[in-house]
Amino acid sequence: MALPSSGNSISFGQINDELGNSTNDTLDLETAAETGFGLSKPHGLNEMFGLSLSRLQIVVRYMKLLVQEGEDTGETQYVGWSDGDLDDCAGLDGSVEDDLTSIESETDFNEDGSVSNGDVIFASSTGTTKPKYASGNSDELQGDAYLVETTQNNIFLYDVSESDISNVRSRTPNTPTKPTLVANSSTQITVTIPTTNTQVTKTFKIQRSINGASFSDLATITPSAKGNFANDSVNTTYVDSSGISAGDVVKYQVRGQNDFTNSVFSQESSTVTTPSGTSWGSFTNYSMLLGSGTNQTLESSEKSLTLTNGSGNTTISIEQPSNSNPAPDLEIKVGDSSGNYNLINSYTETPSAIGARTTYFFKTKLTQKGSKNNSSETCDIVFTNNGVQKTITLTIEIGGLGGP
Repeated sequence: MALPSSGNSISFGQINDELGNSTNDTLDLETAAETGFGLSKPHGLNEMFGLSLSRLQIVVRYMKLLVQEGEDTGETQYVGWSDGDLDDCAGLDGSVEDDLTSIESETDFNEDGSVSNGDVIFASSTGTTKPKYASGNSDELQGDAYLVETTQNNIFLYDVSESDISNVRSRTPNTPTKPTLVANSSTQITVTIPTTNTQVTKTFKIQRSINGASFSDLATITPSAKGNFANDSVNTTYVDSSGISAGDVVKYQVRGQNDFTNSVFSQESSTVTTPSGTSWGSFTNYSMLLGSGTNQTLESSEKSLTLTNGSGNTTISIEQPSNSNPAPDLEIKVGDSSGNYNLINSYTETPSAIGARTTYFFKTKLTQKGSKNNSSETCDIVFTNNGVQKTITLTIEIGGLGGP
């Protein structure tokens, strides 16, 4: 660990520790300076601020811009990356700056053998000189910024005033958390990548396996949030609606990616089996027949229609009779239990959408207009759920004999 930086006190015990001596060994200033650290006279404790015999040589990368406006037009400016662009920082992507000329490289020295929070960065293996990009000149860093070191491959937040670093983390994206799955329908699965650190993750690659086959690439998506140091627990969802069929057994795995490297793939998700497709039960078509008369009405007996694996709303369309003018009205009311028409409680020609149910109970009503007869014709009532239709065909006649 380096000796304390300027502004702090230094003891001979600390110098002994840095030189590898016992803390309480006898030590004079000249021996410590010349033999220990290779310094020349005159000597003073102030020349030992920040010194270390175990500084790690590192390569630091940052961006060089060409100033395009203002009094400094044409001059160069060194900058780092901002919080919010850490995925670009990790990948040495300078596209976040319109006036980028190059990604610069500089050899510096970390105060100890590993790059970690609180370490001080120096320009050389001895002394307290700051790195070139933080020397205080007008073309150097003007504020704290994220930089990249390519020796141990970390990014860190550099404090210009103190020359120390914080928020140190690897350039490699974190391994995503095991995905969770929900089968929305026979052809759609929602994949959630939960509580994953996406500080330096630019994209996720999703792979899929169906019915025990090998994993293959499915999609590359952007995390729902990324690039900020605060993005240490991000949930991202993806809706898979291609190449899936009813009864498929499906699982997924995910890796994080950026322009530097990729993480390993996540733990495989548990499998999910897509449900069987939406289907309607069998139904026997029926007739509504009235003899001659005036303003007659006829109500059918209660009918029932079953729905398997319904999804979303059910719509109902009614084809109206047309063999007379004015033609009779054909209407419907619907419920989800026998005798209880709670979904569409009044007869109507234009039913509103209703929720999916396993069984629909309904009645139809035919209303004559005046004394008009209507020659025999067929009219279709179409139930539709999840894109699957069931057509019920009614034979309609007014002026003949018969009943519902």
